Amino acid sequence: SALPNLQVSTNAYDLESHGKGESFHPTERPNAVLTPSSTDDVVAIIGLCVEQRVPIIPFGVGTSLEGHVAAINGGVSLDMSLFSSIELPDELEDGHVRVGAGVTRLRLNEALRHTGMQFMVDPGADATIGGMVACGASGTAAVKYGTIRENILALECVLPDGTVAQCGTKALKNSAGYDLVGLMTGSEGTLGVVTNITVKLHPIPENVTAAVCSFKNLHDAAEAASTILMCGVPVERVELLDASSIGAFNKYAKSNGYEGGDMDLKPTLFLEFSGPSPAAVDEQVQMTQSICADEYGASDFRFTKSESERKHLWAARHKLYYAAINSRPGAKSALVTDACVPLSKFADLVTATAENVQALNVTGFNFGHAGDGNFHCILPLCDGDPDDYLDRVHTVNDNLIRRTIEAGGTCTGEHGVGYGKMKYLGKQYGDGGVEFMRKIKIALDPQNVMNPGKVVPLK
Repeated sequence: SALPNLQVSTNAYDLESHGKGESFHPTERPNAVLTPSSTDDVVAIIGLCVEQRVPIIPFGVGTSLEGHVAAINGGVSLDMSLFSSIELPDELEDGHVRVGAGVTRLRLNEALRHTGMQFMVDPGADATIGGMVACGASGTAAVKYGTIRENILALECVLPDGTVAQCGTKALKNSAGYDLVGLMTGSEGTLGVVTNITVKLHPIPENVTAAVCSFKNLHDAAEAASTILMCGVPVERVELLDASSIGAFNKYAKSNGYEGGDMDLKPTLFLEFSGPSPAAVDEQVQMTQSICADEYGASDFRFTKSESERKHLWAARHKLYYAAINSRPGAKSALVTDACVPLSKFADLVTATAENVQALNVTGFNFGHAGDGNFHCILPLCDGDPDDYLDRVHTVNDNLIRRTIEAGGTCTGEHGVGYGKMKYLGKQYGDGGVEFMRKIKIALDPQNVMNPGKVVPLK
């Protein structure tokens, strides 16, 4: 009666789709899907759930990868899709915009198209801004524009006791009090529900050039990417694909009628440059070509300024996930690793993981956001995979994370923890760091109703 207009669903399809996301982890259905349309609705729902100790799992569009939206303790999925406002002023004088948590990044950029500005955090999937905040997302453009953390000025959230908190300001700098925006970013719905966000915008670059080049071995390709950054080239994107990834794309492109399925089967860097003038961009391209060819023996360096040709050059990177799944007959999902290390350690980590995939005789495709040390391995999975194969797949991931932490890195650079990576937090931060997080969780959510069983263990 407190929420007469609330949308409620117990439809089997809705429960299934809200309990899985894009994770390889098993589906855990909620008992119901609730779709609030206002902050007051969220306050009322949280109040009722806390009173009855019913778990609440905030939901964007379900593109997370570590079991974030699984209702492992039952409860309700809080679908934020109706938080869809984009408060676009007549003039974007300050380069920011306030959006509802349910707005997706592609919809936001479409609404901004006429302004000459854009939101630059691109995780690949058309995720919601609220979901990106919850998971601490980033993507291919982070090397130049930063992760979601660097692109949020303020947010509104509802805490488990019903408090509506305004966090941050519209100013570019703020040293007043605790960093509450930072606290909620990456909290994965365990501390409260984010309802709207004020995000930074950036001018759409007028001068853009894309390039690709191939290398004799994976280590050289990774070292070249690190050197480009250390030499101060302001590259906009720099992505690395290993030879097996290129092979998977070639096969996928030919079977689906795409152009570009004739790339050399070598480790390849995909780069994008932008700048205030054509001359500035040309200088970046020349410096990069010199580093790659002269210092690391790169070959087949190709570049273009045409938008259609840029998409053609980058097709292998953009279609890699689907190409990887397609490469293993019967595969329907994949374990996608996510580790990030200091740039000086990136080449060794990538090389060791590729060797581990081969040694354990599993199907795996290695790629990374080479400009910031973030690395992934796509390991396609089939429904009928025997336990021995699954054990070897998980060994690849375990070994990758062990090497990452030993190198001073993190078990997740952009996917978040969910419940899939909880076991690694102690190794990464030690008992003290995990206890710090636990105390924050208990202080804000003593009844443990906000996405329980995620991020930090309470026992």
